[in-house]
Amino acid sequence: MSLFRANLLLLILTIFVIKAQGQLKIKLNIELSHIENRNKKLKNCKVVISQGKEEIESFTANKNKFKKTIDSKGIYKFEFSKKNYVSKHFIIDVLDIPETRKRHGLKAEVTLFKHSKKFDVGFLEKEPISIAYYDYLNKILKWDFDYNRTMVEKIIEAQLID
Repeated sequence: MSLFRANLLLLILTIFVIKAQGQLKIKLNIELSHIENRNKKLKNCKVVISQGKEEIESFTANKNKFKKTIDSKGIYKFEFSKKNYVSKHFIIDVLDIPETRKRHGLKAEVTLFKHSKKFDVGFLEKEPISIAYYDYLNKILKWDFDYNRTMVEKIIEAQLID
């Protein structure tokens, strides 16, 4: 009987290990900073993570760096806000990651700037500052730097117009 139990336990452990290896795991390293002074740490920033219209998680990042893990396919929105600052958000599209590519990592630096009535940056409420997606050609999850550059240019342009 003990041989049967040992084999059953081994089988259960094997199934658990195989299942754990097959799960999607995207590790995110996020750093928050002031746009005016990148050396100054932006603490106590509210972070809201949603998938579609459903809020998954909401918390206050007490430090300027934190880690999050995405473990299921979907399109995720990460929104960052702080009192007297302009909110920003980015999108991570992991809906179509191939089954063979399970583990990925992304780094993000989110810079917030103080709100000013002089500048019309209302487009940031609807438009993400950046988008990450799976690049089938290079087989990696990556940021769309061309899109990000366009958004940075829009922010600069909005601050130059009087």
